[in-house]
Amino acid sequence: ALPQEFSRMVRLALRGEYDQALSIHHRFTELFKLLFVDGNPAGVKALLSEMGLIQNELRLPLVPARLGTEKRISEIVRELGLKL
Repeated sequence: ALPQEFSRMVRLALRGEYDQALSIHHRFTELFKLLFVDGNPAGVKALLSEMGLIQNELRLPLVPARLGTEKRISEIVRELGLKL
């Protein structure tokens, strides 16, 4: 869902720039946890939908993330300025 940020974090860590990599990691820690709290792909789809990239539609047997999870994802997206 966040390929640029995640790639930058990995590249920094591979170069041994751990403080900068950890800074990125900590910025997204709560969001990363929320992506999987209701199972995959519900959280990722909720995030991408909140960012304006996709419609949050799933086919059975998959179900969307819980409303509380979606609300918190929405709050984090606004806090981090991730909305397109």
